[in-house]
Amino acid sequence: MTRTRVSSFASFVLMSALALAGLALAQQRRSAYPPEQTTAQQSQDNPADVRTFTGKISKSGGKYVLEDAASKTAFSLDDQKTAKQYEGKSVVVTGSLDTANNLIHVQKIEAAA
Repeated sequence: MTRTRVSSFASFVLMSALALAGLALAQQRRSAYPPEQTTAQQSQDNPADVRTFTGKISKSGGKYVLEDAASKTAFSLDDQKTAKQYEGKSVVVTGSLDTANNLIHVQKIEAAA
């Protein structure tokens, strides 16, 4: 019976250590985000998530992307239907960036002024 208590205690300690390691990893990943690009400005709606990105809509690998000339980066767009309307044009895309997948979750796309 003592062995069961030790095993349960050891399991508890191991689970606690894993949870703390997960929290530490999440915090490290959050602080490892790259600094914002000069073309990406935070929106007033939700400064933590929503940003504006400027660039040109083009097709890459059969999908529409936003090409940011300043950072020489192409961002995938999750709203292909709207992006198609602006192919070859300079635009401002409002949305949130999924850095893990280099994907912009589009809220709106507008022609650049």
